[in-house]
Amino acid sequence: MITLSILLVIIAFYLHYTTSQKMKSENVLGIEPLLNQHTNLCKILSYILLSISCILTINVFGLAAGMFSFVIYLMTFGSLIILLVPLQLFNYKSLSLFTLMCFVLEFVVRIP
Repeated sequence: MITLSILLVIIAFYLHYTTSQKMKSENVLGIEPLLNQHTNLCKILSYILLSISCILTINVFGLAAGMFSFVIYLMTFGSLIILLVPLQLFNYKSLSLFTLMCFVLEFVVRIP
């Protein structure tokens, strides 16, 4: 559940970052030309994904800790996206590997 919340934050922030006027359009995931054609829809979708992620995090950790964790996720992965996209280190392979590692860690290491 935590991995899904983090993945939603990453996707939502990347959608919103891609539709920014200041971002130089780079073909990182292959869907950027489509995203640039539908900027309003992408922004609405990113807000919906961020809301779902916040609700999932609150559901897992409780109200205060969930909101705090969501803000930490948003700041951390937002900063990573802003740093890694211009360096072309953020692509579908690295995102898939990161998600797989998080799923494995989440299900193997159970914290009661």
